[in-house]
Amino acid sequence: MTRIVDGRKIASEILEGLRTKIKTLGLKPRLAVIQVGDDPASSSYVKMKKKMGEAVGLWVDLKNYPKNISQDELIAAIAASNSDPRIHGILVQLPLPSHLTRAVVLNSVVPAKDVDCLTSTNKEALVSADPVFLPPAAAAVMKILDYYKIELINKNILLVGSGDLVGQPLGEIFSKKSIPFKIANRHTGNLSELAASADIIITGAGQPGLVTGEMVKSGAVVIDAGTTGSDEGAVVGDVEYESVSKKAMLLSPVPGGVGPVTVAMLLQNVVNSAVQKQNEE
Repeated sequence: MTRIVDGRKIASEILEGLRTKIKTLGLKPRLAVIQVGDDPASSSYVKMKKKMGEAVGLWVDLKNYPKNISQDELIAAIAASNSDPRIHGILVQLPLPSHLTRAVVLNSVVPAKDVDCLTSTNKEALVSADPVFLPPAAAAVMKILDYYKIELINKNILLVGSGDLVGQPLGEIFSKKSIPFKIANRHTGNLSELAASADIIITGAGQPGLVTGEMVKSGAVVIDAGTTGSDEGAVVGDVEYESVSKKAMLLSPVPGGVGPVTVAMLLQNVVNSAVQKQNEE
């Protein structure tokens, strides 16, 4: 029988710990969420971040800017949050409109407040040193695997997607732990073959229906960390849920799987940033 990941339950346990920790602080952790435009998937996650953050005692400042904002204007807005001592974390909600250069915008966040771990400095730290923060989505996947006691050693692990939110940071985490894995991306022509032999499949491609039941072997663990906004305003994952649920031993749904845990890990980074600031004062 397939077990379905209860991301909301896992997140609630993390959040309860954060709520307790915040009560011991002499300050209120504050997160600035910067959103450009009104992408449905982005709006859904922004609402979740605000609701969950405020529930544990954080200030969550949502700063929404029009889709046609210039790059200079957006960077100036980020600079204001960089210099605000009351703000402990800054998150630039992705995706950004095509006229904005993603790397330039993300790198305008100071690394000490980059709780999403998307600046070049923090991505390099994940590879070469002990990072200040772990990327929230990758940390969420690791948390789920640990929560359900999924053994990673001597398993065939397949990462589907090599983006900087899921696949790339998970690859770095696995490499540091000396855990072998394979990776498939848009240039891989044998996804079905790789998936058929995988004990654990983790997706973060943002391509609905990419992984189907006929590709997955019986008893596999399938963690869907891909999210895409549908035309109807819903959020969907990379995995064809109905068919894969008949084959997998453990399956994370979208929504309700990796998403809530990702938000909880993001908020944990904000709280850790606030603790660090308090220790420095």
